[in-house]
Amino acid sequence: MLTDHRIVAKPDVLARAKRDLAQGHTDLAIRRLRGYLATEPNSLEVRRVLAAIYRQTGNYAEAGRWGYLTADVRPVELTAFERANPSPFVRLRMLNFTADPRHLPPAAQDRLRVLTVQADRVGPPPGWQQRPPSPAQEPDVPKRRSNTVPCLYVAIALTVLAALAAIGVYRYRMIMWIIAL
Repeated sequence: MLTDHRIVAKPDVLARAKRDLAQGHTDLAIRRLRGYLATEPNSLEVRRVLAAIYRQTGNYAEAGRWGYLTADVRPVELTAFERANPSPFVRLRMLNFTADPRHLPPAAQDRLRVLTVQADRVGPPPGWQQRPPSPAQEPDVPKRRSNTVPCLYVAIALTVLAALAAIGVYRYRMIMWIIAL
């Protein structure tokens, strides 16, 4: 068994997910496990359970994604994952594995090594931007502001002012008419 604390999931997360599955709440179990992986992306145990859930539901692309780094993944799942995500760069990013690859089973180490080489060779797909440019990288072009909201306020204020002026003129004429009688 793997001893790296980042690789092994907390038992309560898996216990809750198994309880959800026993009650037929597949979506809740998936959300729970994926939420855990968002904070601990290197848990192979959670990846294995997620792959098994997706395998049971017939979602082979997701089973391939989550089982990619395990020994349990099936060729049909790997093919579905690759077909759903043709870019090696994107597939590698989707795996989001940052632990030492030596903790992986030998076959998973080989798959990860090949995918890393492919992703480096191919690079990101067109239009891929990893992070927004930092302010130091942006040119000194002032940002344009939208004029919609200020113009709307001015239009409303002028309308209200015109209405009040019209009411004032009307009342003034009424008062002058009453005085003239």
